[in-house]
Amino acid sequence: MTERPNYIVYAPAFDPDSGGSIFLHELVNTLNGLGEQAFLWPWRRLPASGLRAEVLSRLRLPGSRWARPYGTNPALDTPVARPADFTQSSIVVYPEVTLGNPMQARNVARWLLYKPGVENPYEFTEGEMFFRAGSICDIPEITGGATDLFMWRRNPVYHNQNRPDRSGACYIVRKGAHKDRIPETGNAIQIDGLSHEEIADIFNRCDTFYSYDEATFYSQYAAICGCQSVVIPGIYASRAEWNENHAPGRYGIAYGTSPAELEHAKATRHLVADLLQEQEDRGRRTVENFVELTQERFG
Repeated sequence: MTERPNYIVYAPAFDPDSGGSIFLHELVNTLNGLGEQAFLWPWRRLPASGLRAEVLSRLRLPGSRWARPYGTNPALDTPVARPADFTQSSIVVYPEVTLGNPMQARNVARWLLYKPGVENPYEFTEGEMFFRAGSICDIPEITGGATDLFMWRRNPVYHNQNRPDRSGACYIVRKGAHKDRIPETGNAIQIDGLSHEEIADIFNRCDTFYSYDEATFYSQYAAICGCQSVVIPGIYASRAEWNENHAPGRYGIAYGTSPAELEHAKATRHLVADLLQEQEDRGRRTVENFVELTQERFG
């Protein structure tokens, strides 16, 4: 009987403020929870360029002289691969920002966590399977239409403390750095780079949260904390088009600052917590589908 392929997820160290890092580590955790064998493979900055891919691969091996401390989340089941765990049958998962196939894997699943393009260069290889964190990340003319793959878990630090003294505004930039700034964020508190605990405190102190990033769950977190949550438009022409590509935004968030949008956000804020639970359940089902498709193709 042929041995069932394991999963090797090529990922940076765990970073609680990086959506890509969280997704990659959560994938390993969820796969192991489903009874699969899944491991992290540390993605490291290498000391030189232009080396042969197989040499670069060896430099990434845990325990090599290039190895540095590699952070994982102790709350997750995310073992770091040993050299023996990477076999010819392994299914290697690369995010879209990994160029080519540095591990020279035979079986590659490419996970699009953000839309590749001029500002986010990419290099895919022949025979890859494509999966996407959302339709906003896909490039169907290349992928043929990637399959959904996402998982998300609500951070319990975010909840409404019902403080009576809310005032002022806060904002986040993240992937919205290309957008012009609006006057409302001129004197607002910027939360980029802060810890979850710091951000939760700010969300409970402020009246309004503005996000230049149109696809971050901080918008939902702000709503859960009782903030008026506003996304600054720019990518899509309307709320309907935005929701087509970012379904979790349909409740509790204003797409723009029009009175109708602000009223919609306020009136539907109470639905956000259930929506996020629904999203978490859907995410697990996408991982189950990912396993079925990859084992059928590569197993």
